[in-house]
Amino acid sequence: MNGLALPPFSDDSAGSGRTAADGAQPFRKPRLEAAIGWLAACGFLFLAVVTVVVGVQSRQRAVDGAQERARAAVRVLAEHAARLFDAADLLVEYAAQESAGRPWEEVAGSRALWNRLNAQRARLPFLDAVWLNDATGLLRLTTAAFPAPYSNASDREIFLFHQRNAQQGRGIDQPHIGPRIIGRVTNKATFLLSRRLSDRDGSFRGIASVTIDPSYLSGFYKELDVPHEPVTILVRAGSLDVLVREPAQAAEPAEPAPLSDTTRRAIQAQPDGGVARDDTSIVAHRRVDSWPVHVVVRLDLAPVLVSWQRVIAPYAGLAAAAAMALAALSVFGFRQAGAARQVQRELERRVRERTASLEKTIGERDAVLAQKDLLMREANHRIKNSLQVVSSLMSLQSQAVGDPKLSDHLLEAGRRVQAIADIHRLLYRVDDVHFIPFHDYLTELCRELERSARSEGGDWRLELVVEPLEVPTDHAVQLGLLANELVMNAIKHAYRPLAATVASTMAGPQAGTAEPARGAANVIFVGLRRDDEALRLIVGDRGVGLPADFDWRRSRSLGMRLIHTLSRQLGASLTVENTSPGVRFTISLPHRTFDSGSPE
Repeated sequence: MNGLALPPFSDDSAGSGRTAADGAQPFRKPRLEAAIGWLAACGFLFLAVVTVVVGVQSRQRAVDGAQERARAAVRVLAEHAARLFDAADLLVEYAAQESAGRPWEEVAGSRALWNRLNAQRARLPFLDAVWLNDATGLLRLTTAAFPAPYSNASDREIFLFHQRNAQQGRGIDQPHIGPRIIGRVTNKATFLLSRRLSDRDGSFRGIASVTIDPSYLSGFYKELDVPHEPVTILVRAGSLDVLVREPAQAAEPAEPAPLSDTTRRAIQAQPDGGVARDDTSIVAHRRVDSWPVHVVVRLDLAPVLVSWQRVIAPYAGLAAAAAMALAALSVFGFRQAGAARQVQRELERRVRERTASLEKTIGERDAVLAQKDLLMREANHRIKNSLQVVSSLMSLQSQAVGDPKLSDHLLEAGRRVQAIADIHRLLYRVDDVHFIPFHDYLTELCRELERSARSEGGDWRLELVVEPLEVPTDHAVQLGLLANELVMNAIKHAYRPLAATVASTMAGPQAGTAEPARGAANVIFVGLRRDDEALRLIVGDRGVGLPADFDWRRSRSLGMRLIHTLSRQLGASLTVENTSPGVRFTISLPHRTFDSGSPE
């Protein structure tokens, strides 16, 4: 092609346009061996970069995947803890309701109440026992034994919490989760969920509580399917005391290992939940809905990176194999470069000859095409000028004749000629003479007809809903004449003062007698759109409409006969509908007819 011939590789100064005799350094073109060397170097560099990028990205994906799994695990654990605490709180409320209004002596000696509470507790395997303590902290009833053994909780944190809130007059029915303790009756590690008991006057009556078994939660955390052996922790909000840790890290079950500084900072920075990461671990945490506890999942990065290394190892082997293959190809290329140089010289000669021939051919073709385009534009311009002259002569002649009917006929003929002239005006303006922007033509035509109608009197308004469409030049003249005839037909006949005028003009003595509203604007709707079936040209009005027995195919009007003839020439269908008020004409040009007129 023109301008695409590249200077070929050659050795020394062969083919150069300058020699040593010129007194200047000859231009040395790069050798093929040098190009192969550079390509090999770029290939090795690209391979190294890709290997590093893939390694870094896969490592990041492995860490992000572990982080997302930790986040998902925390979400599941938080939902599980919320359901667990909700169920435990329901049992506490049940115990409070069952003991409400009864003297503590009656509560302490009621075997029936003990049986009911024990039956409810047995349905919840994560609970150890239900406890009822009076206002002094003395244990009055427990499902752990009947009658209740002696125990006093007045020094326990949960009892002091409710007692203090009662004294301050707040937190009347606020549940509370206590720290992890060793039960004085059961001698087991546990923590309590409690509620305050109040007399009818609102005074402090004691507390109702249930002990939650940490081993149940530890067992559930063990079964959670999270890779890389995470550490799962349940902590209290605020103090961040550890309630449950799996796996355990301390010898004493009542004193699990405290939270690390990283985990504390992560919870304090995002109290509602989030993910934090440092060089050694990933910490995902979430606040349990409606409860002052957090669930934490901590993953060590070391096992995650070990898994990543096992995954990336095959790719590293592939990169090494690719590097060896690239080295072998480079050696082979160097060996072939010498033989290719001889062939290249011959190809250079042939390319130069072929390029010169192509440049000459392309230049001649472009000149012919430019001349043809100029002639086509000039022809269309002259045709437009000639048609405008004819239209102007008809307009002048219409003013000179004395017969009004003949004058109207000449004016209509002039408008038809002008409609064709407008098509040719577009043809010498557009770049592709095979298609014209019919929407622009239709808009200009309607505005010109609107101005002409207003100059003759009346409040005329043409409403246009026109989609941008290009139509083949072979169809443009017929479509333009159809649009001109339909709009002019609406202007002439749709808004006559009396329907009798319409009847006499279009159909004869059987026309209707309806009359349009006086004082209203004469509105004509013009639409152009293309749907899945056809291109549609629509012209409608809100005038007197057509009589019920009107047959447009047998009309003697020149305009209707012209519309019928042009529609048949285009292979289009014409639909006429009474819209009450008014009438709507629809020209539908099927796609098969429309596309067949397009140039190849």
